[in-house]
Amino acid sequence: MRSWELSNIYLAGCKLRGTLPNFTTPDSLSSLDLSDNYFTEGISNFFTRMTTLEQAKLSNNQRKSDVSAIKLPDGLSSIDFHSNQLYGTIPEFSTSLNLKVLNIASNKLTSYIPNSISNLAKVERLDISRNQIGGTIPTSLGLLLKLQWLDLSINTLSGKIPNSLLQIEALRHASFRANRLCSEIPQGRPLNIFPLVTYAHNLCLCGRPLPPCKGKK
Repeated sequence: MRSWELSNIYLAGCKLRGTLPNFTTPDSLSSLDLSDNYFTEGISNFFTRMTTLEQAKLSNNQRKSDVSAIKLPDGLSSIDFHSNQLYGTIPEFSTSLNLKVLNIASNKLTSYIPNSISNLAKVERLDISRNQIGGTIPTSLGLLLKLQWLDLSINTLSGKIPNSLLQIEALRHASFRANRLCSEIPQGRPLNIFPLVTYAHNLCLCGRPLPPCKGKK
């Protein structure tokens, strides 16, 4: 009898309500898409459950009681929770995560982007747009060297865009639109060749592709 392995869970746009499902994640699962529903749970609760389930697979002498940083199943490479009503904060990320896609856009997330975002070393697409994320953009974001798509738009981020993002040579799309950012845009590729809309509707960003900062030609 042929055995089957569950590799994808796609429940997008199903008008599901309540809390995120509490299921045992199979090792074979590579993508989880629960986007465009009406889930209202605190997002860190779901990640904590996933972490606890992952640790439960370890032998007793390997288990750790600390779940302050999430640890996801090794095969899970894509999580898409966009367009729900999830609240709470972005969790701390542990090392050795294999996520390539993390989309938590269009929710009700608050607080800030944790420095541990740098532990998503394999991520290629990161979207936290259309939330209520404040604080500054952490310099550790520049350690995501495989990042190709970054969307931080429509939040309440303040401060400046860190120069460390110039290290991400793979970056092909970025949006910092509609935040409270200020100061000069880092002057190097690809940040200074993105279109104007990338930086629109901030407090006082300046420098190419926007007009020069005051005092500079």
